[in-house]
Amino acid sequence: MNAFRRLELTAAFLCVGIASAVAEKSKLYVFWDTVSPDGKYAIAWSTTGEATLDDLPSPYETDKNPVANYVIEVASREIVVQLPESHYWDLYGGPHLNHFSLETVWSENSRSMLAIYDSRWSTDEVFLIDVSVPLAIRIENHLEASFKQALKSTRGSEYSKYKDSLEITFGSPWFVAPGRFYVSANASIPKQENPDFNFGLYFQIENGGTSVTLLKFEPSSGGESADRSLNRTYRKLHGLLSAAAQKSLVEEERAWLIKRDAIKSEQQKEAFIATRTQELQSRIQNIVEAREKGGR
Repeated sequence: MNAFRRLELTAAFLCVGIASAVAEKSKLYVFWDTVSPDGKYAIAWSTTGEATLDDLPSPYETDKNPVANYVIEVASREIVVQLPESHYWDLYGGPHLNHFSLETVWSENSRSMLAIYDSRWSTDEVFLIDVSVPLAIRIENHLEASFKQALKSTRGSEYSKYKDSLEITFGSPWFVAPGRFYVSANASIPKQENPDFNFGLYFQIENGGTSVTLLKFEPSSGGESADRSLNRTYRKLHGLLSAAAQKSLVEEERAWLIKRDAIKSEQQKEAFIATRTQELQSRIQNIVEAREKGGR
């Protein structure tokens, strides 16, 4: 493990105590659409010092930025780990960040998480989080280097021509197996009519969650399959429900799968899956809006 990784690891452990002290002075705002499938964890944010909610800074303003992000235990609101140098925020029913977004995915066992912070044209931060350690490390530089390696080996002349102008974004994160994840990668030139470069990258998590290694890459359409989109939505809804409601959802999903598998036409099956995804997304939206209005 190099010095940089050792520093990351040390900071991840130390920030738990620091963040707990900070959170005592400021309210935690939960991003309800980041809840883990078991409902135990989510990303939240808070302010420190004299910051007011009427004049929150951009995440780009890193010098003494009062906004901090954490992974918390939902029930107790206790902080598990702080995400280093992360300043994303969104007020329920109030101001929100223009051209900034947060995309997350949890592993099936609700122990590992990927969090992607995007601005208008590029990915700014990517976190790999393990709540069982707890540990949070930034991996966007490694993902970008791996993507450029893929572009150089497959699109050599085009990559050489545009490499200094490329804006790189990552998205659609997914844990494909224990200790392995996928991200879609896109490289484009803003406001110019040039073809985008789209690839899918597969990584292995190594060294106790402190580093990642590129396993393979492949050309990608940049989209996500209907089945994966449904699975992503299902996991998110499951985490927002009570234990009894989770059990009912599982039984409901089993019955739905029987109906899906009975459909012979692939086109009809795709439409059936899309309808189900939209239905679950509507439930998520209703729950999230209710919790935001209730200040939970």
